[in-house]
Amino acid sequence: MKKLTLILFVTLFTIIAFAQKPNYKVFPFKSGIIEYEYAGKTKGTHIKYIDDYGYKQADETNSVTKILGQKTIENSTDILIGSVIYSIDYKDNTLIKVKNPVYETYANASGDYEELGKQAMDVLGFKNTGETGTVLGKECEIWKGPLGEVWVWKNLALKTKTKILGIKIEETAVNINLNSSIPSGKFEVPSNLEVQEMDDMVGGQSAESDEPTVEDVKNTIKSLFGKKSRN
Repeated sequence: MKKLTLILFVTLFTIIAFAQKPNYKVFPFKSGIIEYEYAGKTKGTHIKYIDDYGYKQADETNSVTKILGQKTIENSTDILIGSVIYSIDYKDNTLIKVKNPVYETYANASGDYEELGKQAMDVLGFKNTGETGTVLGKECEIWKGPLGEVWVWKNLALKTKTKILGIKIEETAVNINLNSSIPSGKFEVPSNLEVQEMDDMVGGQSAESDEPTVEDVKNTIKSLFGKKSRN
C-alpha cells in the first residue's frame, strides 16, 4: 500500500525550518484559516490552519472521490511541525510520521523565502506562465507543470486543477481569514494512536512506491495544498 506518495510537493508552499527563528517566514502573515472546496471527481471540503508564519500547519479533509464506479471516503488531518509530518487517518485509525529531507535544505536558509518557493516550483517542473487569475479578490500567479496548474498568492496555493488520464481534480479556496487566532489543539498529535514511522521521503516518493496510479495523481494534486490522501 502506498503511503504519503509524492509528498515532496508539500515543499511548494511550506518551506519550513526545524526551530522558530526571528526572521522565519513561509508566509507574510502570522496565522490564517483557509477553507477550500473540491470540484470534479472529488467532492468535499478542506480547511488549512497556519500559525507561526507557517512553521505550524494543519490540514483537515473530508471528501468523497468517485472514480470508475468506486467511492473513496477521506476523513483525515495532516499536521506539519517543522520538518515533521503527522498524517492521521480517522477512518482507519492510523497515524504516520515522516520527515522530508527536502525541508533540511531550507532549515538554515536566510533571505527571500518567496524566491526560494519559486525556485522549488521550478525544480519540480512548474513554470510561471506570466498569467494571473483572481480567487476571492486575490491576484494569483498561475504556474503550470506536467501535473496541472497551480494559482499562487503570497506563497499559498489558492487553486489547483488538473486532468490526467481523464480524471479531473480541482480545489479552490472559498474563504480566507488571515491573522486569526488558531486553537493550539489543531496542532496536537493524538496520543491514543500508535505512531508508524516511515523512512525519509526521497525524490518525492517513498521507497515503498511503485509506478504512479490514479490515486497517486489525486495525492499529488491534493498535496499542493499541504496534505495528501491515503490508499
